[in-house]
Amino acid sequence: MTLALLLAAVVAAQPVTPEEAPRRFALAVGNNRGTGADAPLRYAERDARSVLGVLEEVGGLRREDALLVLGTDADAVRDALARFERHLQANARPGDQLFVYVSSHADAGELHLGGSRLPLGEVVRFIEHAPVSVALLVVDSCQSGEAARLKGLKPIPGVLVNLERPELAGRVIITASAADESAQESDALAGSIFTHHLVAALRGAADVSGDGSVTLAEAYTYSYARTVESSLLSRAGTQHPSFHFDLQGKGDLVLSSPARATSLLTLAIDEPGDWTVSTLDGQPFLGHVRKGAGAATLALPAGSYLLTTRGEHTALVARVQVPDSGRAEVTRAQLRPQQLEANALKGSPAPTWMVHVGPSVGRPLVKTFGTMLGGTLAVQRAWATSGVNLATAAVEVRHGRHPAGDLSQNDYSLRLGVGHLVHDWHGLHLQFGLEGGATLSNQRQHSSGETGLTLQPYAGAVGGVWLPVGGPFAVSLLGSAGHTWVRTETGAPSRLSLGGSLGLGWLR
Repeated sequence: MTLALLLAAVVAAQPVTPEEAPRRFALAVGNNRGTGADAPLRYAERDARSVLGVLEEVGGLRREDALLVLGTDADAVRDALARFERHLQANARPGDQLFVYVSSHADAGELHLGGSRLPLGEVVRFIEHAPVSVALLVVDSCQSGEAARLKGLKPIPGVLVNLERPELAGRVIITASAADESAQESDALAGSIFTHHLVAALRGAADVSGDGSVTLAEAYTYSYARTVESSLLSRAGTQHPSFHFDLQGKGDLVLSSPARATSLLTLAIDEPGDWTVSTLDGQPFLGHVRKGAGAATLALPAGSYLLTTRGEHTALVARVQVPDSGRAEVTRAQLRPQQLEANALKGSPAPTWMVHVGPSVGRPLVKTFGTMLGGTLAVQRAWATSGVNLATAAVEVRHGRHPAGDLSQNDYSLRLGVGHLVHDWHGLHLQFGLEGGATLSNQRQHSSGETGLTLQPYAGAVGGVWLPVGGPFAVSLLGSAGHTWVRTETGAPSRLSLGGSLGLGWLR
């Protein structure tokens, strides 16, 4: 999955007085449709709107200086870049600021836009030649590290140290993933992982100094850490943003001033923690926000929201109304406990039904027999809980023969059990549990035609691994170990029973 986000920010090259504050410009491009082989994205166009929205609310962007381009091809984006360049030539002055944002599919060095391709180099050249002092370009896409090709850029790893330099001049490129990594969308966040955390940072989540402004260093440090954390257990792999720059001068590169927004929400709670901000109908607005120690203030549009954080054993929820003009405050006394729920990760929903079919092998119940061979059918039902969350039923049929050749045995087993399913562990579904049942053994002596039936109880443990391979299908491996009480002429001694089956799984 791929997603490209380009964000360019400019800060004055000369000291400015408050009444000479920089003018800000922004261009945002979003396209959910790539080329023929690309699966449609869900949030690229929404992300483009979100970036422009937060810049208008807290970034000093005027609507007449913003351009939104959605669902167009490469030629239309080139036209938009040319039009915006003319707008900059006519209106920008030294020290003004530019934001360029693109969200789309991409691969090595090219954006995929509505069935066409646009080399990232064209966007890089646009911000390189823009008549501004400082430009910040953020690329949120698969292999977005390819965008960092501007001459003179110096890479720095991981967490960004503060670049506190007024009179800045130069260029900055932030990429949401390395040149060989995937950038990812999240249903839980209702957007791309990196863009979500960047927007939350600009709304105030990254304001660790508490001064009401978010600098480049604060925004990048917050977005980097949260992106890595959010993608750590993703099937696509961990996503590492990167930062490249060529800046000269001194001072703070301020990206947003959430304290100046007309509508504010203050979390007046000292303890650090993770919060979600959603609308009353459950749609995520700021899906995951990390709050440090002390109060935190977020710039939010006026409206009603549900705030959720996690307590020791329950979720804590508060409903809040953010006014059109003013500040809403949430205190610990307003939080109400709510039962925790299990949520699925995007792209790999927790299965409800699991079916396994495949050949099986087992240890014989009669020591003198050879290995028992046959087949296994297992049906399992999973549900959302943190403990026992899996019920299993398995039917096995196996056949074995005595080395002498005159005696054969068929075993028909039925086992029922309960256990725990570990969902999406590095792309796998793991299970383990306990089971009980019985085996009906049918022996036949071929020379005489004599037969005998014996029902033998069983108890043991079961484990399994499911590897999704596409759609609802998986490669599944099930194994069991336990004891069967075998009826003999001298009693019912316990025999160790071992079995396994490798086959095809179906997940729903």
